[in-house]
Amino acid sequence: MISRSTLIGALVVVELAIVGLAARAVGAGAGPPSYPAPARNVAWSGGSSALLDRTIPTGPSPVVVVDVHDVDVTIETAAAPSVRAYDTTQRWGFVSGGSLPAVTLERTADGVRVSAPENAGTVRLVFGGWGRRLHLTVPPTAQVRVVSGGSIDASGLRAPFVAHVADDSISVRDQRGDVDVSTNDGRIELDDVQGGRIEASTNDGRLVLTQIVANQLDASTDDGRIQAHDIRAVDGTVSTKNGRVTMGFADGSDAVVTLHTADGKITVNGIARSDSDGDHAQTVQLGSGRGHFAVSTGDGSITVTQGATV
Repeated sequence: MISRSTLIGALVVVELAIVGLAARAVGAGAGPPSYPAPARNVAWSGGSSALLDRTIPTGPSPVVVVDVHDVDVTIETAAAPSVRAYDTTQRWGFVSGGSLPAVTLERTADGVRVSAPENAGTVRLVFGGWGRRLHLTVPPTAQVRVVSGGSIDASGLRAPFVAHVADDSISVRDQRGDVDVSTNDGRIELDDVQGGRIEASTNDGRLVLTQIVANQLDASTDDGRIQAHDIRAVDGTVSTKNGRVTMGFADGSDAVVTLHTADGKITVNGIARSDSDGDHAQTVQLGSGRGHFAVSTGDGSITVTQGATV
């Protein structure tokens, strides 16, 4: 809890900053404004700083567990048989409040664990902005499991990837291996992903799928648009309860595709299959029709194209 004196000091700093900036805007050449010394636990600064930078030798295929609550995470790969973790904070303008919890990297029986305590009870007064991101460099064949985190950005993995977060976005690129990702409130983007089974779900956010090769693809959102291009799938479902769906199937797709909208239009290869909004269904065969694939929306139109190459 921020003390009354700290809060008053913070407000004074903010007010003087505004006055100083206004004075500088009115009088050209007057120079930058000057600020009084900040109160305790108050900072007026810019730039970034590193809090953790540690590397642990692991071998080529470690299990990497990430449990960092609301800290944003970037996952990249390197040939070295080790895991490096470093986190950075960026702050600009005025920030007041308690210190951030430490991120730790620890060895486990089959790899490493990266963790941070939940940032509960910390109150911050922000006039500007601040952010924190954990950077992980892992071997390409590492099995990464994110059990909590902020926004997730993973690329270059050659093993199954799992990420389940409460909020924020998830982005997976250049992936070879199964994928299982979910978020309660955020956008999901999968780009150049190949695996036997690919699962992606968000309660409130858009799905963007590009260059996907899978035997089983299941992607869903409760409330959000779906944009899918260059999709080569055999079995699976792509669905939204509220949003428009654009599907582009690649050559090599081999499935009977069922299209259904409860309130919208269906268009296949530029030809409208329904004249008006309403409950409509359509079936399209791709290849020999070996698999079964369903595309649906509760409220929105569906547009399907065929022929792109993955």
